Amino acid sequence: MRRAPSLGALGLLAILPASAEEPAKPLDNWRDLRTAFVRCWTVPKGTEGSVVAFRFLFAPNGGLRGPPMVMAKILKGDDDAKKRYEAAAYRTLDRCLPITVTPGFKAVMGESLLLLSLMNTPRRPAPNLGPNMTIFAEETKAEGE
Repeated sequence: MRRAPSLGALGLLAILPASAEEPAKPLDNWRDLRTAFVRCWTVPKGTEGSVVAFRFLFAPNGGLRGPPMVMAKILKGDDDAKKRYEAAAYRTLDRCLPITVTPGFKAVMGESLLLLSLMNTPRRPAPNLGPNMTIFAEETKAEGE
């Protein structure tokens, strides 16, 4: 005869997360950081031609040191699309930060000023050297995917 689980066991299951995620692996280089930003950006539909570029510093805890400075902003589409694109750019930072980095990468980063450009334009050669990062929409997921 099969026993029903005790109420205590059911209570324990209720407080456990539905899926246990592994803790994020510390980032070890600029490429890892760029890859993280690619994963965090969702491109809104109807925003082709839009660009937002941020400049910022990291705080010791891996978050932002002050608000990001908008270095470039070209918003295309109707008013709603423009708002969604700008919001998605800021959400990229919210989703990705704070970051955890290895001690070695922390030493390399130092006080580096990061320039992150999020571009919903056709891909073209772009600087992706150290803290200068350009991410094109085709590299990431579109809204609704």
